[in-house]
Amino acid sequence: MNMLSLAPTTLPDTPALDYIAAAADAGYDAVGLRFNPSPGLPFHPVLGNDALVRGVRRMLSDTGLKVLEVFSFYLEPETDIESFRPALELGADLGAAYAMVMGRDPDWSRTCDNFAAIVDVIEGYGMVPALEPAVSRPLASHRLCERLIAETGRTGAAICVDQLNLCRAGEGAADLAAMDPARFPFAQLTDGHLDPGPFDPAMVGHMGPTRRALLGEGDLPLAEILDALPHGIPLSVETPISIGIDKGLAPDAATWAKISLENAREFLAAYEAGRVA
Repeated sequence: MNMLSLAPTTLPDTPALDYIAAAADAGYDAVGLRFNPSPGLPFHPVLGNDALVRGVRRMLSDTGLKVLEVFSFYLEPETDIESFRPALELGADLGAAYAMVMGRDPDWSRTCDNFAAIVDVIEGYGMVPALEPAVSRPLASHRLCERLIAETGRTGAAICVDQLNLCRAGEGAADLAAMDPARFPFAQLTDGHLDPGPFDPAMVGHMGPTRRALLGEGDLPLAEILDALPHGIPLSVETPISIGIDKGLAPDAATWAKISLENAREFLAAYEAGRVA
């Protein structure tokens, strides 16, 4: 069975200690931790609060939760790679395996320069840099991520598959199968609803967010995508609590962490049994 990690976007409004407690109580194996702000998402700072850092460290130790990813390192027109060091250092100290990198700069040459620089820093802390493409950002597709890795020669970088963004970018399982499987040492696990109407490639990189769904309740060919990824890799479960709110459940963080994990386990069991199309 895959190691399952709770993604910060599942409980975006939950402060660090409550978030870790919810993950542990639900039975997750790991968590992703957000130490840098991400545009458009709530942010609960941990760095700069020594008592809180000690609390995070103690709670991870007490619960046995691993840290899969540390978020988020955005490559933007004005990017100071050195400013990322405190978050990367803390992530590495907590045992994070991956540092998540996003491309939000329309200038390709500058993106390449900044990516090469941040990869060197991340790898210096013993973590693997992981690119996460999104159709709302210039680094919108897995093909572009592969090009970025190739052009910078930073071949130790990973690519984190978000199934919804993959499909919205006009990509699919065949695109993943054509790439080196070593690019995918882990992935997100998410479902959602595709945009209505014919696919417009001109919109990729400029699309806004769309509604996610519980696993198995969206439009995505998740079984095909999982088949194209290495079997048994860790999965970061991204099923935002807004899904529960839309369903009228009004769940608290601890309850939604349990619902999201149960949903992931049930979906994966069905997938392994061949019951997911």
